[in-house]
Amino acid sequence: MARMLKKVPARWRPNTAAIILDAQGNILLGKEKANSRYWHCPQGGIEADESMEQTVRREVWEEVGLEPSTYRVVTHHGGFRYVYPAKNRKSAEWLGQEQTYYLLICHKTKPKTNLAKSKEFSIVSWFPLAKIRPEMFAPFKRDVLTQVFETFFTTLPGAPAAARMHRGGRERLGKKRVLTHIEQNLTMNRYLVTPERKLKFKDFAPDDKSLFAGTKEESSAAFDAFKTELQELQKRLFAQNKHRILVILQGMDASGKDGCIRNVFSGLDPQGVRVVSFKRPTAEELAHDFLWRVHREVPGNGELAIFNRSQYEDIIAVRVKKLFGDDVWKRRYKHIRDFEDMLVEEGTTIIKLFLNISKSEQRRRLESRLLDPQKLWKLEPSDFADRLLWDDFMNAYQEMIEKTSTPEAPWYLIPADRKWYRNLVVARLLVEKLRALDLQYPQPKINPADIALED
Repeated sequence: MARMLKKVPARWRPNTAAIILDAQGNILLGKEKANSRYWHCPQGGIEADESMEQTVRREVWEEVGLEPSTYRVVTHHGGFRYVYPAKNRKSAEWLGQEQTYYLLICHKTKPKTNLAKSKEFSIVSWFPLAKIRPEMFAPFKRDVLTQVFETFFTTLPGAPAAARMHRGGRERLGKKRVLTHIEQNLTMNRYLVTPERKLKFKDFAPDDKSLFAGTKEESSAAFDAFKTELQELQKRLFAQNKHRILVILQGMDASGKDGCIRNVFSGLDPQGVRVVSFKRPTAEELAHDFLWRVHREVPGNGELAIFNRSQYEDIIAVRVKKLFGDDVWKRRYKHIRDFEDMLVEEGTTIIKLFLNISKSEQRRRLESRLLDPQKLWKLEPSDFADRLLWDDFMNAYQEMIEKTSTPEAPWYLIPADRKWYRNLVVARLLVEKLRALDLQYPQPKINPADIALED
């Protein structure tokens, strides 16, 4: 008799979960039973007609009794998957869960919880962020929780920087200082398009500003500090003459590519910086392969090159405007990945930024240009024709970014509805990338003490 094969589920169960921090940076976890071995974050499935944020607020109320007025939602990140253990009762219907984690920060230190209505937890406890370890969680969830903490926090739990929040447990910092510390250490990874993970544009809000809690006016000091550090790092990049930096800017019309270049990169040493704008291909460029005009513009040692649009136009424009058959733009994904892999292997750091603007904000900016005589020159008929194809462009960008975000050259989706926040995030990201290269001035060729200048 033939053996019946168990049907493997093909779907992932949508789920939301909460990382809850109090005003001192402690994290709230719960157990099903007091003698259970593993701790859990509040989580639950999405009910009909609920948004994900509504779900996580409901679950937090039902599972640990925290009312929405006691905390604020700082940010969220999705796409975290884990496979159900074979004995899990849900494994017959689902392969596992795809989770979206929300970061909640409470207004008070260790606010009172209420488990009276909880069907999940019989006990909860607050843990210092520095004390969180993977071993606290069930084995099948450990990889996911590690990724979550890496995504939300610059420093992994347990590292010295996290421990300093409590100064060894002897001195408590004031609530405002700890909240500022936590928010400053929220990592840029929230805007990272994780390689080999399904991309959903709806997970990246164009009006997000969760990396900075203050106002536009208050952001000026932080932005100026990043610019000053960027200028110093670029001087070292040029002097060391070892590394190559390629910044790629893509986005819809009016997303702020020109403004980003003008604001973030002003003040850098022009000897080591180039801006390259890729327009419609010329007849000479069309007579070569599509990467020919791109390759000759990549940075050399000590250089920082900024591409205002790039090789990705040869996928997006060709696809949406149907300039060539589908087979042409589809094979270019591999060509570009191979091209970028080669650049990275030869010493280039590639920073790919998609300026994520909403359709409503694009309309506002286009209308503003129509009314400004000094900006009319920027407009072309194609700007308005392309706007009619908004959904087609978004679908094309989503697939293109998903297919070309690689470990060697990942994409970042930068919120672009607020110009000041866009500039702040881009400046911070560049500074973090250049810091990681440990740029240094070369050793001097002379000893100043040995030099005597004659009159």
